[in-house]
Amino acid sequence: MPQTPHASKQDYEAAFAGFHYPISKSAVLNGGRDKGGLDREVARVLTRIPDRKYRTVDELKDAVRGVYRAMGVPEDGLPV
Repeated sequence: MPQTPHASKQDYEAAFAGFHYPISKSAVLNGGRDKGGLDREVARVLTRIPDRKYRTVDELKDAVRGVYRAMGVPEDGLPV
């Protein structure tokens, strides 16, 4: 059975706020931890994105969508 995301678009917007691109996966994870108060699902999903540099927020969002798709979440249920 596909998982239903708990995190919202706003949760991801808060997580990505203030990032400067290009940004590495480790910088994404560190930036999220430094902000604090992130939804646990957001933090868990970000650990599963590919380990590479993201040139834009859209590339980062695409990586997050890929994680959700791999978890079986349908397109109309993606939070980003």
